Amino acid sequence: MARYLLSRCQNRILRTGTSSSSRAERIGVDMTSKILLVDDEERILDMLACMFTELGLDVAKAATPAEAIRRASEEPFRMAFVDNHLGPMEGIELIERLRTYDPSLQFVIMTGNHDIETAIHALKMGVSDILRKPFRMEELLVSMDHVNRRLDLEQQRKDLLAVLELTIQEKTAELKQTYLSVLVTLSRTVEKKDLGTYGHSMRVCDLSARVAERLGLPKAEIEVVRAAAQLHDIGKIGISDNILAKQGPLTEEECGVLRSHTQNGVEILQPLRQFEALLPAILHHHERYDGSGYPAGLSGDAIPLTARIIAVADTYDAILSNRPYRMAAPHDNAMRELCAWAGKQFDASVVSAFVQIMQAEQGSAVFARRT
Repeated sequence: MARYLLSRCQNRILRTGTSSSSRAERIGVDMTSKILLVDDEERILDMLACMFTELGLDVAKAATPAEAIRRASEEPFRMAFVDNHLGPMEGIELIERLRTYDPSLQFVIMTGNHDIETAIHALKMGVSDILRKPFRMEELLVSMDHVNRRLDLEQQRKDLLAVLELTIQEKTAELKQTYLSVLVTLSRTVEKKDLGTYGHSMRVCDLSARVAERLGLPKAEIEVVRAAAQLHDIGKIGISDNILAKQGPLTEEECGVLRSHTQNGVEILQPLRQFEALLPAILHHHERYDGSGYPAGLSGDAIPLTARIIAVADTYDAILSNRPYRMAAPHDNAMRELCAWAGKQFDASVVSAFVQIMQAEQGSAVFARRT
């Protein structure tokens, strides 16, 4: 029977020329498809190859499961036609093996068994279609068209998910920016109550971002530093005006209340998942490199780098600002203070980057005055 089909296939090629190829194009078969054919009867394998060649398709033959696995491991295929009985291995078992090389590979099971249970089992295993032997060219075309449609639908699904994910990301970014704007406004409102600190968070934000850039942090991490610096004092919202604007030194109890602003800030932002990455910097920006800071007494590299950066910028701007209990100090005093406490209160590498930024700015200012 197989010899007869092979002979008939060869005669049809001679008689029809490219007519089958035209039929394939009309029915929607992808003419760039690379097909893997697997059957342990070589005469049937040759007959199948003949049919696919008549369609103008590129085929690879495998007479054993081992050969099929080797070919699948070496080159990509769009679909595979696999006989259900392959001697030592069932077609379904081979399909599971082939999927490990290419999860997107589509399969058509060829079987002479008309058992409905076999068909149901194959479909449950993710087989795209079932061809019952013997089959005609038209049935082969329909099966290929079915597989191609399935692939197209899967690609459309992936494209739709990609667009949906991008839309969600854009909306999330937009929502995050809205939240950030509101929170920054709240933070600046607190600064109006804390005499002498208005604009402090924005200045710390600018300085911290420049230090992060100087240290070579990735762009995403720089944005975390920038946003965290803007909101580093937002926890002061819940602190009494009597403490924030008090003339003179604070009592020990009042100092404890003021120190709670780092944890207050985390509690305010924690429900907003968009700001999760900011929380370590906000919580720990008053830690000290020697471990004597608060709230956790962290030391050295255990303090998040984002917090170590904000700590330096925060202290610098605080020294340059008027406070109810002291007058502002000049730039040189602030720089001496930072350098004196490098390696103790501050990360020395962060202070070094800060100093380099300030030196570069002063050099540019001197050059500008001379020209």
